Order: sequence, then structure tokens, then C-alpha cells
Amino acid sequence: MEIFETILVMLALILASNILQRFLPFIAVPIIQIVLGGLFSLILPHTYLELSPELFMLLFIAPLLFNDGVNVDKKSFFKEKKAIFILSICLVFVTVGALGWFIHFIIPTLPWAACFALAAALAPTDAVAVSSLADKVKMPKRMLHILEGESLINDASGLVSFQFAAAALLTGVFSMTTAVTSFFLISLGGIAVGLILGFLAILFLRWLKNLGIQNNVSFILFEILLPFAIYLVAEECGVNGILAVVAGGIVYSYHYKSIKLDKAQLNVLSKSTWSILSFNLNGLVFILLGTQLPHITSVVWHNQFIDNRLVFIYVLVIAFILLFCRFLCFLAIRNFEESFSLKQSLLYTVSGVRGTITLVSALSLPLVLNNGAVFEARELLISIASGVILVTLLLANFTMPLFAEKKVELIKNNETEIAILQTVIAQLKAQLTTANKTVLGKVIKMYNDRLLSLSDRDDFSQQQEEVMTKVLHWKYTNTLHLLNTKQISVLVAFNYLRRLNHRLYRLTKKTQYQKRHFMANVMKNDFSQHLLLPTNRRAEIVLLRESNRNYVLVQLREAEKTDDQNMIIDFYLLRYARIKASHTTDQPEQDTNFDEWLQDAIQMEREELQARFENGDLKRLEQRAYLDKLLTLENSIQFIS
Repeated sequence: MEIFETILVMLALILASNILQRFLPFIAVPIIQIVLGGLFSLILPHTYLELSPELFMLLFIAPLLFNDGVNVDKKSFFKEKKAIFILSICLVFVTVGALGWFIHFIIPTLPWAACFALAAALAPTDAVAVSSLADKVKMPKRMLHILEGESLINDASGLVSFQFAAAALLTGVFSMTTAVTSFFLISLGGIAVGLILGFLAILFLRWLKNLGIQNNVSFILFEILLPFAIYLVAEECGVNGILAVVAGGIVYSYHYKSIKLDKAQLNVLSKSTWSILSFNLNGLVFILLGTQLPHITSVVWHNQFIDNRLVFIYVLVIAFILLFCRFLCFLAIRNFEESFSLKQSLLYTVSGVRGTITLVSALSLPLVLNNGAVFEARELLISIASGVILVTLLLANFTMPLFAEKKVELIKNNETEIAILQTVIAQLKAQLTTANKTVLGKVIKMYNDRLLSLSDRDDFSQQQEEVMTKVLHWKYTNTLHLLNTKQISVLVAFNYLRRLNHRLYRLTKKTQYQKRHFMANVMKNDFSQHLLLPTNRRAEIVLLRESNRNYVLVQLREAEKTDDQNMIIDFYLLRYARIKASHTTDQPEQDTNFDEWLQDAIQMEREELQARFENGDLKRLEQRAYLDKLLTLENSIQFIS
């Protein structure tokens, strides 16, 4: 139960991080999530979760990289294969060698194998962090493709390098020939397993469809389980599970390369499911990362054999060397391809964020060596790895906007969209009849709601208050008329007028509606002639409400002809008309034609959109965005009705 509650809290923290990012747009979501995870660990230290590297790789990294493999731009991936190979394979090995040597140079007490193990843990970039940070800026498309490809492959090369370094640390034995041979066998074996299982998955789905099984929910469940199965099979075969899930994802993506209706529907459902799943898995990764940091930091901080100031210096220097190696590698690529500027080289350098793979690798360092000796430097290495993660994250967060163009959001053409919706509403009103007023009124109300949501918020609020004040005044006037004509009693009228007066004061803040002024006005009127009238309170309340509705409707229809607040007037007119219809004693009209009317309205909107696009009122990108919105609305009709 405690683990379940902890997971629920972490999911709540993911939601909180996205809300906070709205108020802190200059800070990337991963950083906010790490901070929230750290605070959670400090406030509730008993909820500390021991991070099992094997389980973490299976539960989080496998599905995330599988999804990245499915969504990666295959054409660009193979087009940039040379740059991706250099950065994901060559750069990792160069980093392990150069950084391992440098770590031993500044910390000579560390064994060589430990230095190379730390360097191997720091070598791979974090795919999740890179994609999250890249959302903040406008990355050149080619560079973005290279970064995506690099982050997909270098996890595997970094993990394999780490495994050999950790094995050498344990046994004290290392063979370069064995390491190189094993690396290629493990990597190629992982790719082969992923390709085979991805292809078999496609064949399995086709077999199910040939049997007449067309259950999309079951297909999506199979798709979610697939990366876990690929990873487990690959690890069981002794090959690289990371490369296996990436290769499996790339192959499986070809399952959707079809224009068949069933594939299109499954693709939409798959995209929606994976967007939710990856969103939460990404968040949990950084929340968990944040929960580990306070524990790791406290262990080192209270270790009397470790100088905390030196640890801080080690982190900064190692992070600098790490990024410097990355910068030199990209300069080498520039010598072959001059399409990259120096500014883009710096952007690429700072985008080399370290994250979960680095921490998971560091946490898997052995506690005890094969000779029985305690590995005392373990906490120091984990602290350095954690520090480098934070430094690269913060550096990327605050420097990427300096080297990249600001991301330009598509400007919403609200004026054109408002004009389109007003045209559709006018066309729908022209088709209103007594027979369809309930159903068609519901559709018109939906379009009015959309219209109001596009209006200027401050201007809309002011207009809404003005119209609401008029409505309350009309109710006040009609209530006094019913009282003076002896249709309702003083007791019923007094309570209703008091509530109206209170709402008018809340809206206008005028002193004439204060409570004492209301009581004074009541005292001025002689209502004693109404006190002895026989009353039927329930019937009078029904009469009062129905009379007020009718009176307000009449006034709204008159205001519609002359008032410049037509949008707000229409909103209240439809509202009161529907209220009146729902209280009539006649059999209410069935909403059997609602779907058809809504489909007609969407078609009207689509035709008006096309006409305005042809007239030049909308750009092509704006038209596509609008069409996507209409498609989403059409797909949700079954839920609206």
C-alpha cells in the first residue's frame, strides 16, 4: 500500500511540475521535476525508493526508447548515419578513454578501472532530457535529427563500455581484444533480436486480423507489452536490450505505413496512448532521479574522508572536460560538412545533457570487490555523476536559448476563426424551427461557447458582467411587477429580491445595492396590503421563475436587435431558451439528430475555412491546424452526444 501511495504522489508531482512550468517558463520541466523529487524525499524520507538498475532499465528506459524508435524520422536517421555513428560510437569511446585518464589524473587514488567506469557512465547523453529541453528552443532540423539518433544509440555503447569497466573493477582483469569483440557481438546481436521480434510482432498482428480479430484495445495492449518482451528476450540471450528495443521500435513503425482505415484508427489510438504513457514515464524518471539525490549527497556530505569542496571542483572540471570532448568532436564533423556554424556547434555541445542512464550506471557500481574489499570510492563516484547530471541540465537550460533561435509558436488567427464561427452560427440559426429548436439549439450553444473562448478574455468578462447586470435588473423589475399585481406574496418576493440585490452588489459594487439600502427601500414601500393574501408558496415560486424567464427572453430578443454585444446576448438567449424548453410540460424533443446536426455544422465550418483560405485570409499552416481541430471534434462526437 505504501508503494502505491508513493507512486500516486509522484504522479501528482508530475502534474504539479507542468503547472509550475507555466509560471516558470525559463526553467525546463525536468529540472522542476528533479527539484520536486528532492523535496519529496526530504519531506518524507521514509519513502526513499531503492533504485534497482535492472528494473529501472526495464520499466522506464525500454518503453521510452521503443517509442522513440517508432517515432524517429527514419529517412533522416539513415541520411545522417555517418554523423550519428561518429557521435554515438566514436565519441563515446573517445570520451571513455580521455575522461577516464583525466579522472585518474585529478584523483590518482582511484583505480584505473573505476575511473573508466565513471567515464563510461558519463559518456551517453539522455534522450529524454534532450527532447524535453529541445522543446524550449528552435533547433535546426538536421541537428535535431542527429541528436535524436545519437541519443538512441549511445545509451547502448555507453552501457556496454560501463559493463566492461565495472567487470574489470571487480576482477582486476581487462582484455581490449575481448572487449572490442564482445561489444560488436552484443550490439549486433541486440539489433538482430530487435529486428526479428519487431517483424514477428507485425506478422502476429496480421495473423490476428486474418482471423477476424479487430479489437484495437487488445492491439494497443500488445503494443505496450512489446518493448518489455523485446528487452527481456534480448537480455536473456546475452545481447544489448537497449539496441534491441530501439531496433524493434523502428521495425514496428512500418506496421502503420498504410492508408487503410483500420490502420489509421489504430495509429490515432496508439499515438494518444503512448503520448500519455511517455509523458508519465518521462516525469517519473526525473522525479525518481530527484528522490535519489538527497540520499546520495547526504552520504558524501557526512563522509569525513571526502572533502566536499574538492567534490564540487571535481564535478565542474569533469563536466567541462566532458563537454569539451563533445565540442571537439562536433568541430571535426564541421571540417567535413561546413553546413554547421560555430554557434550551432556550441548549441550541440550544451545539449549533451546527462541523465538517468548515467545515474543508473553509477548506482550499479559494486559495493564489494571480488577480493572481499569494500569499494570505498563508490559514494564519491556516484556523487560526481549526480553533480555532472545537475550541471549539464542547468547549463543546457540557461544556455541553449543563447545559441538557438527562440521557438516561434504558430500565431492563432483568432479573428478569422471568430468570423468563421459567426458565419456557421448564422447559418444554423437560419435553419431553426419549432421541431428542431432543442437539438439545434444545443449545437448552436456549443458554437457560441467556442466563440466566447476565442474572444479577448478581459473584454469578454466586462461585456458578460454588463449583460448579467441587465438580466438581474430585468428579473428585479418583473418580480416587483408580480408583487404589485398581487400574483405573488411578500414573503416569496422578499427572499427573491434580497438574493438579486446581493448578486447585483457583487457584480457592480455599487452602494445602492448594499444590504442596508435594500432594507431601507423595502421599508419605504407599504406591502401590508399583501400580507393577508392567501398564499401557495410552491406555486408562487414556480410562477415567479417562469415569468422571469419569459420576461428575460423578451428583453434579450429586443436587445439582440440593437445591442452591440451580440455574442454575449446570443449566449444568454440560448441559455434561457433551453431552460424554458426543459421546464415545459410537453414531451421533450429527443436528441436523435444531434450527431447529424453537429456533422452538418462541422461541414459548414470546413467549407467556410476553405473559402477563406482561397481568399488568402489564412496561411496553409493555419489551415492545417484548423483542419486538425475539426478532425478532433469529429472524432469526439460520440462522446459529446
